[in-house]
Formats: sequence, structure tokens, C-alpha cells
Amino acid sequence: MFVFLGIFAAATMHYVIAKIIGPLVFGRAWCGYACWTAMVLDLLPFKVCSRGRYRYFGIIRYVHFALSLGLILIIWFVLERRPVYQSTEELYWLLAGNLIYYIIGIGLAFKLQDNRAFCKYVCPIPTLQKIGAKFSLMKIRINKDKCNDCGICEKVCPMNVKLLQYKGLNKRILSTECIICSTCVNTCPKSAISVNFGLDAGLIDFLNFAEDGSNIKSRQKNHTV
Repeated sequence: MFVFLGIFAAATMHYVIAKIIGPLVFGRAWCGYACWTAMVLDLLPFKVCSRGRYRYFGIIRYVHFALSLGLILIIWFVLERRPVYQSTEELYWLLAGNLIYYIIGIGLAFKLQDNRAFCKYVCPIPTLQKIGAKFSLMKIRINKDKCNDCGICEKVCPMNVKLLQYKGLNKRILSTECIICSTCVNTCPKSAISVNFGLDAGLIDFLNFAEDGSNIKSRQKNHTV
């Protein structure tokens, strides 16, 4: 809204730094550490979705982004011509939007048994973040000399990233779905995972999908056998 108003205010700065320029340096760390929607969702008991992601549900986030942008255009060009900063309407939209997000996010978490279901399928923010995250300086790396392929890192990854597939290619975790939450770093029994800075770019997301039978639960079972 502020962009269309031509106002370089705090909200505009926040959006540019956290979601457009920031991902070029820190990837999607905003999602892992600063998102106030995820702050509430992470209090729920479904830390990891063991059956994997649903492949085509992610399309919803792009539809959501398009509809949100369309709503802003309608508000600005059709319904509202006076500066938003002179009224309290901006606050009402903010409160109503966040309330809807919490309701949808909590509902999805319980329905899909996954705290981060909202982040994976509905949140519109990654549509922009993922562009910069491809080239992020900060990413996670798995030390192939220390790693014993136990699979624990993939089992605890809240975003269902196939971490070991990147290690097999001797690359850092290039997935734009990685939120740099460091859950894998903190749970690796061999201390083989770390966060570092470097120059590379991600073009392919290796993810565990429920539909293709590559979910963590079956993978861990086969590994144990």
C-alpha cells in the first residue's frame, strides 16, 4: 500500500529489507526467526510433518499473492484516494489480515498435522523471498566427512527439505524452501551441519513429497532395516 502511495515509510523499509533485499544475504531467515505468524504456529505440537509436503498445494501461495495485490490495487485506485496514513483504516486492515492468517494457519496445522503448513502452502511472502533466496550468501552446509547419512536432519526439518541430496552433490542447501531455522544444525549428532557464508545459487528444490513415496517416515524405516 505504501509503495503505491509513494511513501517511503517504516513499513516499506521493512518489506524491502526483510523480504526483497534481505533474502539476498540471509535467505528466508525471516521465516525462521522473525515472522509473527510463525511465532504463534510454532507453539503448536506438530513440529514436523513426517509424511512430507503436498506437491501442488504450494500453488495456493501464488494465488494468494495475486489476490492480495489485486485487493490493494482495488483499494487504492477504486475505493480509496486519500492518503492511508491520515486514517485508521491501515490498522484495521493489518489487524483483520493477521487474524485471518492465524485462523487459517492454526486450522491447517491441525488438519495436516504440520505447524508450517501455512508457510508451505498459503503464505504469499515466499513468492518474493524465494527469488532472492536463490542467491543468498548465508546458507546451511553439511560436512560430508562428518556426516554418516543417519537422516535425522531430514526427519526434523520443518520444511521437508531433502538435505542429504545437496550433500551428495557437494553443495550447500540451495533450496529456497529452507528457512535457516537451524533445527538440523542443533540436532545433528555428529555436528556435521553448520551455517556459513559463500557464493552460489540454487535452481532446484529437493523436497520430500507425500505423493511420491519419498517421505521421511518411510525413508527412516528403510534406513533402520
